[in-house]
Amino acid sequence: MLNTFLVFAVIVSSMGLYWSTTRKMFQRVQSLERDLQRISDVVGQLAEIQMRSYQKSSVRLENMDERIMELSVPSQDSSLPLERRHQVLALARQGVGLEDIVQRLKAPVGEAELILNLRKYMGGESSPAGKMDGQVKQYA
Repeated sequence: MLNTFLVFAVIVSSMGLYWSTTRKMFQRVQSLERDLQRISDVVGQLAEIQMRSYQKSSVRLENMDERIMELSVPSQDSSLPLERRHQVLALARQGVGLEDIVQRLKAPVGEAELILNLRKYMGGESSPAGKMDGQVKQYA
């Protein structure tokens, strides 16, 4: 009878320890889940802030690039006037094809191709000028 009581006491004690440990682990998991959710929210907010900052910077840089092009004065001794370059690039941004650009500006085809290829080479492909890849010859 004493042995049975001792076995019963050990079982009850073990069950109490099991439930106590299980409850503590469950509480810890819940706490970790809350912490993870808070971290996730903060990271999401930081990503949104960075995205807005990037977009503002991109717009500012594009506006500065356009303004610089507007303020550029063509050189008297240049064989490639900046005005022509600006006109070619402006038409290309509007999606005008190479042949139409050449006709509208009465410019040599090679000159227009060179302007567009230089723009592409210098990393200015963010504009619709990149749509004309099949029309512009690549010079290496």
